[in-house]
Amino acid sequence: MARFDIYPNPILEDRDYFPFILEIQSDLLYRFAERVCVPLVRPGVIPGLTERFNPAVSVQGGVLQLHPLGIAVFFAGELRQSAGTARDAALNIETALDMLLRGY
Repeated sequence: MARFDIYPNPILEDRDYFPFILEIQSDLLYRFAERVCVPLVRPGVIPGLTERFNPAVSVQGGVLQLHPLGIAVFFAGELRQSAGTARDAALNIETALDMLLRGY
């Protein structure tokens, strides 16, 4: 498990709209049982998404969008098998999180 790893959404009922989640928690906090994550949403599901606040993330040949307002915490045991990484989009993800937490 590492920051920017992508996992299937543990909430089965939400997978139609939010098929994957992205771990955003610092790797320095690996000893905690919980992981802070942000859902990745299918394009068109939520109106008004923007490129800066909802950057595109490639997952298994498709493109989803980050949805920072859906931030959630899962137990590490719920995040079983990684579906990939979004490290290549780290700068855009950090920008979106800065916008969420700091307003810029």
